[in-house]
Amino acid sequence: MFETGIEKTIVTTAIVLWFAHGWYLNERLKHVHQKLDLVLEAFDGLRGYLYEIDPQFNDERQSHAAFENDESMFSGMNNMELIEKKKRDGKRTLNTPFAQ
Repeated sequence: MFETGIEKTIVTTAIVLWFAHGWYLNERLKHVHQKLDLVLEAFDGLRGYLYEIDPQFNDERQSHAAFENDESMFSGMNNMELIEKKKRDGKRTLNTPFAQ
């Protein structure tokens, strides 16, 4: 198939360049992933802040506080039922991702 040395050189060079290009793209993709991770962390911080001040989560905060303070024997169950009901109704909870 390869009769001359120049053909072998061209094919070898093409293969080496192909691997070098793949390596370069992988390195650049690592940088992109690092930047996207920073953006996602920022959005998670924003989600935490907005969910802290949003009054629609007051019932969940009160239920969680009752569970933490052992106000009732059934406070843990009530907290879980509240969260499940909110999820069934399509409402957000304090742990719902920001982009959902």
